[in-house]
Amino acid sequence: MSKPAPLTPRRDDTYKVVMELRAALAEHGITLPSLGRDFGTPPLVILGNCNTATARALAAALGGSSQRDRPAHQSSSA
Repeated sequence: MSKPAPLTPRRDDTYKVVMELRAALAEHGITLPSLGRDFGTPPLVILGNCNTATARALAAALGGSSQRDRPAHQSSSA
């Protein structure tokens, strides 16, 4: 018995996920400027690079560390 082929995401699905992720990050004051999608097969979400302050804010939003550990003088956007 063969395994069914995985479903290939549609490009509009990838765009929708990117917009949902962008909105969810914004709720935590986080901006990933290079967040986007690529048009390969299958299309991927491009997270891109970010500075240390943004990485800390992202880790805190995901439960990895608390926002109070972040120095006050650093911005949470790249």
